[in-house]
Amino acid sequence: MFQRLSNALSGLRAISQFDRVLFTLCQRLLGRRLGWTIYSKGRLKFLVDHHAGDQCGTRDCIAGLMYRELFKEMQLPRQLRLLDLGSNGGGFPLLCLDLGFELANLTCVEVNPFTHSRLSLNIRQNVGLRPKILNVAVGGHPRELTLSFPTGGTGFSIYGVANGVVNEEAIIEVLTFDEIMTRGFAEGAVDLCKMDVEGAEYEILLGDTAASLRRIHYLVIEIHAAEPAKQEALHNKLSSHGFERIKTSSACDDVHLFVNRQWSDSSCS
Repeated sequence: MFQRLSNALSGLRAISQFDRVLFTLCQRLLGRRLGWTIYSKGRLKFLVDHHAGDQCGTRDCIAGLMYRELFKEMQLPRQLRLLDLGSNGGGFPLLCLDLGFELANLTCVEVNPFTHSRLSLNIRQNVGLRPKILNVAVGGHPRELTLSFPTGGTGFSIYGVANGVVNEEAIIEVLTFDEIMTRGFAEGAVDLCKMDVEGAEYEILLGDTAASLRRIHYLVIEIHAAEPAKQEALHNKLSSHGFERIKTSSACDDVHLFVNRQWSDSSCS
């Protein structure tokens, strides 16, 4: 009972940060069985499926401090080149728009086909047709995986069993970091990369298929729990590419901001 009340109060706080609060509350109260809610904030309009758990990965990404506070530590151009690995419903690119950035080049990657459909809607609605929106996984080597997918949520991992209602299986292509960088940005630079891939960051970064990290200026990464030696190896790998951790999110101690001290825009093209 206490947990349900706490969740309700948290949801109310989040809703209060968006426009048309009474309208949104009516959507939630009268349309709870449907689950779908349209949120708006300034020029942003986006779809959230509460039954699938999108509110945690999309709405709260915009409303919460976890990522928002990190932007105070970055010196970014207004015309932003952004790579979003583990996009969920598109909350991180929408947060960038809410903060006043324009998305000059955007590539989003989301492994769950159900979530990817809502990601595509939200990005097309708010950014247009130019972004690349990939329904693939990111890994250390290319392959295909047959995975069982829930309807959404923020904790899906390519290694584990899906939580929640599983609808069906799908064959998903796994691309390396370097391949995604090539598809999204050719040989160009990236101002900001967000990586939340539920443990796959070790496979991605500790192999030899992430050389294009040198073309990333800022990296926001969620580093999931692992044995100390593995975590140390990950930090050493980032350091070898010139990355220095400059802040950890006060809202989530697994989310870290790194800056690439060796990065140079002119040397990336």
